[in-house]
Amino acid sequence: MAWWLSAVLVLYAFVSLLDDMGHLVTGFTGSVPSEILRALDGVLAYAVIGLAAWRATWASVVSVGCLITSVLIDNFGAVFMAAAVVTAAVVANATYRFIAAHLLVYFVWICMAAFLREGGVSGEVFWTLFIPVLAAALIGAGIRHFRLQRQRSEQQVRDLEILNERLREDERQALARDLHDVVAHELTLITMQTMSRRRSEDVGELHQVLETVEGAARSALHELRVLLRLLRDENDGDHPRDVTGAGLAIGSLDQVVASLAASLRDLRFDPQVQLSGDLEATPTTVRGTAARILQEAITNIIKYAPRGSFCVISVAADDHELKLRVTNPLPRSSPHTTDRPSELSSGLGLRGIAERVSLLGGHAESGPEGGQWVLDVCLPVDGREAL
Repeated sequence: MAWWLSAVLVLYAFVSLLDDMGHLVTGFTGSVPSEILRALDGVLAYAVIGLAAWRATWASVVSVGCLITSVLIDNFGAVFMAAAVVTAAVVANATYRFIAAHLLVYFVWICMAAFLREGGVSGEVFWTLFIPVLAAALIGAGIRHFRLQRQRSEQQVRDLEILNERLREDERQALARDLHDVVAHELTLITMQTMSRRRSEDVGELHQVLETVEGAARSALHELRVLLRLLRDENDGDHPRDVTGAGLAIGSLDQVVASLAASLRDLRFDPQVQLSGDLEATPTTVRGTAARILQEAITNIIKYAPRGSFCVISVAADDHELKLRVTNPLPRSSPHTTDRPSELSSGLGLRGIAERVSLLGGHAESGPEGGQWVLDVCLPVDGREAL
């Protein structure tokens, strides 16, 4: 109950009690038992009104006393208002079982007040008491309904706030993965190109390195621009909105694999590409996720595998799943097998792969196997329509 309404009830009960006590003193008839019962009835009635402002159920229990005294003295003036206030408070706040018990007790009281009068049955007394109590019960039911509606609305608002926060967190995670993919792959490619040819005096080779670095820088810049357009909610037609959730525009999966293999060859690796199945028949979401996983796997090869080593990129698609498998040799002192930190390692690559796979309900495994570092990923495609 609102504090101001509680204050009004308590003040009303106090003032009315003082007024009734004044009338009792000035109108004393000389019958001590009768006047004591009348005083007790008034005290209980207004005490119940004040108590209803604090705890409706307790007020209901205490009100039974003033109901009894009102029947004994055959006077319902004081209890009339108390019965209405308590009934409204109980129906608005108590449990359904308590409400039923309260209404049953009050109905019995109304019947006793009407049928146990000295002058005989009084229909006037019955309706005089029944109608206000019924009206109070309806008012209490209305208050209860609006209170529950408000609680449900507040809960819905809280649920929406939680959902909004989860969506924002998902967006932040997706953005972190996309930025990692863009920056890590291209900058790793640039770094390894420049490091591997740092002492080269072959002008032609240096020109080739510069072309590769320029291409990687342009690619990173292009994808960052696409990502920024997506974040700004811009779509000018030249950069269509990516619906894969990756935040980046990609070509066909065949082209992605071919481009990644070419990057390895530029760094003097020996990649073998194995493609099977209709890759472009898989949903766009799956293709986009697969492209980013392969990009991260190739980035790890560039970072950690021995220069010039043989590696395998395998992509297989069927009606049920898309399988990715990337293998490369482990060096003697590999960041994959030791805890030694590497300046090129952020520790986010494998975690990003696991997050991407989890979003599609697939599974991923990675680790050393027979002197090779193996990454196995399975992405389900069943029941997914290409976007």
